[in-house]
Amino acid sequence: MTALGASLVMGGAALAQSDAMSDVPFVPEGYELTGQTRTCLPLRSIDDITPLNEDAWLVTTNSRDAYVSRVNGGCRAATRPFTYLSYSVPGAQLCRGEIVTVMDQGMNSPVGSCSIGTFEELSPLPEDAS
Repeated sequence: MTALGASLVMGGAALAQSDAMSDVPFVPEGYELTGQTRTCLPLRSIDDITPLNEDAWLVTTNSRDAYVSRVNGGCRAATRPFTYLSYSVPGAQLCRGEIVTVMDQGMNSPVGSCSIGTFEELSPLPEDAS
């Protein structure tokens, strides 16, 4: 198999956090969960991965689909400025359980790592509902 790698420079995002149980994922402001999940996404379709916090990330595709993924282990420093995500996968997909490393952009050194979770599909809320 061929190893593919990717790196993305990260930015912040607003959150709407549930006060319910801790296993309920964070949902980005302006979205709602559809109840549909995927275990893998094709690398060529991933447009951006934005850490919402150290436990949940927003994944957008170039077809404008959006997913939230709850990472396991919490990626320390994922939301800090001047960090980026780095991952290397054995195929053409990013799948649940793949290890992602948070890298310091200035020192080009790891500052945290975690495994990506299931991709939970999001749909945008109507303009007047957000």
